[in-house]
Amino acid sequence: MKVSAIKELIETAFPPQCAEEWDNIGLLVGRSDKEVKKVLLTLDITPFVVKEAVSEKVDMIVSHHPMMFSGINRITDNTVEGKMLLDLIDADIAVFAAHTNLDSAKGGLNDELAELFGLKNAQVVLKTDIAGAGLGRIGDLDKEMTAAEFAELVKVVLKTSVRVSGNMEKKIKKVAVGSGASDDIAATAVSMGADLIVTGDLKYHRTQDIVALGAVMIDAGHYPTEIMSIDIFERVLKDTGLEMVKSKNKDIFQFI
Repeated sequence: MKVSAIKELIETAFPPQCAEEWDNIGLLVGRSDKEVKKVLLTLDITPFVVKEAVSEKVDMIVSHHPMMFSGINRITDNTVEGKMLLDLIDADIAVFAAHTNLDSAKGGLNDELAELFGLKNAQVVLKTDIAGAGLGRIGDLDKEMTAAEFAELVKVVLKTSVRVSGNMEKKIKKVAVGSGASDDIAATAVSMGADLIVTGDLKYHRTQDIVALGAVMIDAGHYPTEIMSIDIFERVLKDTGLEMVKSKNKDIFQFI
């Protein structure tokens, strides 16, 4: 199967039009006509992941987070990014990324989070021009619970520790979720009736503002709210006959 065919499969499921303007998605390294038999699925592209890809002798990396967010003037082994690019090119490994299009598109990361938490009648929080796409999801719980009880649920579902802010005894019925660093959905989510927002990388002052509006904020971390991207890629590619390897790359943060 060629790189171009894999790219088309993923972008049919998660259209590039759903991505934010600043994003860097699609085929980032390699040739479109390269034949692929084995792929590495990952959340991030790090030196560990590149070594993993070389060791596993994969033909292609499919990642959620892209490389090269900003322009580069030279590729040398004097920078982390440059060395990764050189190693990938030397090993003839193609790199493809589906980032904010995977976050926003129907069936992507935000829908996955809504499903994991059992949100009913889930709607997009920040809508785009594409039907069913946008950042964040908001929906209703099957039964009311306290914010403290929901925080315990988050820890179990996402297998992580959490930071919380707000009244943890507040009764929760309507919840908003956002993959990665999505606290910019919070104000709109509150206007839509959200009692609680779950996302990662919460900003200090924005959290103060949202809690002042009466909502509870839960920071479940960037990695835990997006690591299921690997499973989504696997589902999209399951009938291709490709050999798929899931990266063992871990969260950059640890709690001690």
